[in-house]
Amino acid sequence: MDYITKPSISRLAKRAGIKTISDDCYLIIHESIGEEINKIISTALAVNKTKTLMVEDIQAAFRLNGYNIAKSNDIGSGKY
Repeated sequence: MDYITKPSISRLAKRAGIKTISDDCYLIIHESIGEEINKIISTALAVNKTKTLMVEDIQAAFRLNGYNIAKSNDIGSGKY
């Protein structure tokens, strides 16, 4: 999970309203995010039974894992 960097964790934290994070927290957050991503992708692959995942598959996997997410019709359309 090398693509989850300290700056990306900091941006997520700031978006959540956290001002600062100690250096000790980065490793724990990094590992937790990696575990959750693996769990979501594994669920999506098991439910979909294909190697290609679509946005709807990931949203369904989040719901199955107990996450309540907002659905946007603009996701994946390039309209951001």
